[in-house]
Formats: sequence, C-alpha cells, structure tokens
Amino acid sequence: MMYHNRRYRGTIYILRGLPGTGKSGIAWNLWQEEGGEIVSFFDYYRIYHNSQMNTAYFGRAHKWARKTAIDALERGVDPVIINNCNMPRWHMYPYVLMASTRDYWIEFIETEDTWNVPLEELERRCDDIPLSVLDRMKESYEPARNPYDVLLDEYSESRWISNREMTQYNWSNIQ
Repeated sequence: MMYHNRRYRGTIYILRGLPGTGKSGIAWNLWQEEGGEIVSFFDYYRIYHNSQMNTAYFGRAHKWARKTAIDALERGVDPVIINNCNMPRWHMYPYVLMASTRDYWIEFIETEDTWNVPLEELERRCDDIPLSVLDRMKESYEPARNPYDVLLDEYSESRWISNREMTQYNWSNIQ
C-alpha cells in the first residue's frame, strides 16, 4: 500500500471473491462499523425484479451499480463499499478510476473462501449459479495489489476508454 501525508475524501472498499464466499457479510460488517453505503449488483435485482436474478439483466445491473457508486462518491459518502465479485481487473477499473480521481483511498478486500472452499460447496451455497460459471469466474481472477495494478492495466483501460458510460457519468471527474 501507498501511504501519503495527504488527507483523502473517504475510502472505497472493493470486495473481491466468488459468489457465496462471504462478501455480503464483510460488506455488512464494514457498514455496521463505519457507516457509508453498500453498492451491490444484486441490489438492482432486489429493487427492480423482486430479488429474481435473470442473466438477461446482468449488463443493466452492473451499469446500475456503477452509476450508484459514482453518485455516492459525488456526494462524498464515506466509505463506499463495492459488494461485487470483481475477479478480473477490468471489472474493478470503473470503480478504481471513479474513486482515484475523486481523492478516495482505495482498499481491496478478498474473501478467503474464494480459495479455501471447493467450488462444489459454493455451488451448494448459491443454488442459481452453476459449477461451470463459478469455475469460469475463478479462472478470470487477476491479482491486484494496489490501484495502479488496475489503472495501468492496458486491457482494462481498452475495455472502458471508449465506453459511452464512462463519459456519460464522468468517471474520471474531468470538468
């Protein structure tokens, strides 16, 4: 981690781990200890689809979560807790970019169960996610020790740099 003598506007916690590995519990504990807001892809389904997940809406759910996160950052919420899987770096890129350009300290929190619990157990914990999907998600994991590992990742940047959502919601805080 980098330590500076400057003050940050707040902290953003980016949780990382497979479904069923305890991210929601970690998010809840952080929220109880520190307040702030939890932003979760799954809240889209809770709010708009009576908690019924449908893969047809995954894109909308993730876009909703990114918009919710940027709204919280713009309001100065501290902390903002991102409760999504965030396995590859490009999934974290929008959140890291949004937070870094708004003077937020960025913390990655990985769940231990992602690596310590067999995929068959995670499949049992998450009835609606097949083993093949969990395996693909686990294979997509990319390490990130700090925000620069994400921001300087060429693939992540190329996935988002020309995305209309990035400019529409001003992720990089350019005036």
